[in-house]
Amino acid sequence: MKICAIICAAFVAIATVEAQETTNSTIKYIDYSSLKKFTRAPVTKEPSSSGSDEESSSGSEEASSSGSEEEEEEQQQQQQQQQQQSSWTGSHEQSEDIETPAPTHTPAPTRPDPRQTEPPTPAPTPAPTPAPTPAPTPAPTPAPTPAPTPDPGPWEAKWIGHDQVKPFPQPEPVTISEKAAVKFKPQLHVTNGCHPYPAVNDAGETSGGLKTKGAPSAGCKGSGWGSQVYGRSTWVRGVWAIMYSWYFPKDSPSSGMGHRHDWEHVIVWIDNPSIENPKILAVTPSAHDGYSKEVPPNPKSMDGNSVKVNYESNWPVNHALGTTSKGGDFQDLIMWDQLSENARRAMNGVGWGKANTPFNDGNFKPKLDKAWPFK
Repeated sequence: MKICAIICAAFVAIATVEAQETTNSTIKYIDYSSLKKFTRAPVTKEPSSSGSDEESSSGSEEASSSGSEEEEEEQQQQQQQQQQQSSWTGSHEQSEDIETPAPTHTPAPTRPDPRQTEPPTPAPTPAPTPAPTPAPTPAPTPAPTPAPTPDPGPWEAKWIGHDQVKPFPQPEPVTISEKAAVKFKPQLHVTNGCHPYPAVNDAGETSGGLKTKGAPSAGCKGSGWGSQVYGRSTWVRGVWAIMYSWYFPKDSPSSGMGHRHDWEHVIVWIDNPSIENPKILAVTPSAHDGYSKEVPPNPKSMDGNSVKVNYESNWPVNHALGTTSKGGDFQDLIMWDQLSENARRAMNGVGWGKANTPFNDGNFKPKLDKAWPFK
């Protein structure tokens, strides 16, 4: 029975080793000390000092017989152990000769990347911030309506001596119309009669003129303050018209004849004041409630861009203007828009007897229509 138990234990050990080798390539050693529980240590009896020879001999025989059996069992067990050891050693040496395959690395299961498998968590949409309610814009405070300017009423003339009226100095031209008026300013030649004088000053005071006594030029041979020519311009039927006007203290062909105050004017018609080189198309000097018309002007009456105008009386007829080949004098030019407010009011409101202001609001347009030189 002991032998069977030993053999069974050996087979169990061998099966265990083979199972471990098949399940895992790693070599494991068997602890054979566990087999000692299945073996029996040999029993040796010491001879008793009080025993008889017979007992010792019989005991020795029994011991030898039993010892021989036990020795045989031990020898068989040792042989089996040697066989197992040799078989294990051989298998171990054979396993060392065979190339041990590299252990297959079984990757540990990894947790899937949530960034790839799980949809990204959208950022929370902030609640829309309501637009701040603007403070109600107060209605604009309307500018106080200025009180209507009271009608100044009819102009009350303020007459001063004809030789006391100071002229307006000629300002630097700024606008296109002002530059054109200066460029085409005419020159005046006085054949007989008075020389031109200023008619109104900055305060709106006007010349009192002269009586018709004495020589035609008596008392009016020129102002010590300087003279003046008045200008105003506009479009007429596609042509640019510039009116130049002079004032004379009296219109007297001879002593006692004629009248106090005289206004005369000439109209210069050009194609366009805006172009670089405007061209004069016609000139129309005033003459006894009418006009003489030159279309185009006589070259002899032109001095560059300036038309030469003559002031003359053919007795007993009053004075009038006409073109001439004789050179004349220039006066300081003041345009209608450059006059002071009081001066314009005076020009619109003052009555000059038998003379009238050709360039004021009431006369300017009708005079241009009457002087139209083109057919």
